[in-house]
Amino acid sequence: MKFQRLVLEAGENVGGNARSIVKFVRPFWTACNELALGIDTKSSPEIEKVANLKGSELRGAPTDRAKHRDNYAYAPPDYWYIRKTISMVNLTPDDVVYDLGCGVGRFLCLVARRRVRKCIGVELFPFLCERARQNAGRLRWKKTEIEVVCADVTSADLSDGTFYFMFNPFGAKTMAEVLENLRKSLVSKPRRIRIAYYNSMHDEIFRSCDWLENFNRFHTNSGMAVTFWRNLETSN
Repeated sequence: MKFQRLVLEAGENVGGNARSIVKFVRPFWTACNELALGIDTKSSPEIEKVANLKGSELRGAPTDRAKHRDNYAYAPPDYWYIRKTISMVNLTPDDVVYDLGCGVGRFLCLVARRRVRKCIGVELFPFLCERARQNAGRLRWKKTEIEVVCADVTSADLSDGTFYFMFNPFGAKTMAEVLENLRKSLVSKPRRIRIAYYNSMHDEIFRSCDWLENFNRFHTNSGMAVTFWRNLETSN
């Protein structure tokens, strides 16, 4: 993985031709990761037919399962940046990790190779949930079992989580409700939580929450912001 790190860092620092190299190399490294882990989390025409609205880079397929109908299109986050995200939150064996909008489970599979207390994905589409469960079953070097909950995230019980990951899975209305549900859960179950928001298009909602603070951030080679949030001590 050292070569991948060097290539990605080159793209982040100099742009131009290096970015083209990254674009060329990334599919190869994705395939290497998938082969090593024994999983298949790449997008495909079958997945896009179920979860994505054709002709849109953002909007997901319309479904009555989504309360606010603002689900975004499926896309898997980059392996390198998932690892970077995980390393920046210092997971411990006591952590309960959620991936909100987990798709077919790429992030879940990488987290499950660490010793955490629970590893849970919440996904809207039953087809993607089943694929995520299949990947969880095939994953090599798994240290924590993976649970996949098939539901709209606004109705899912997230109250035992300590770390939440989101790869831009839904729009502003759902995001606001999810954050409010988390705030309320801190009243009944006081705890420290962290949130990693990958491709953070709705940062303004996080900034409007006076119980959250931004403690870190970085940008991917393609320009996506990854922001990190935690609850303030006084919110417990």
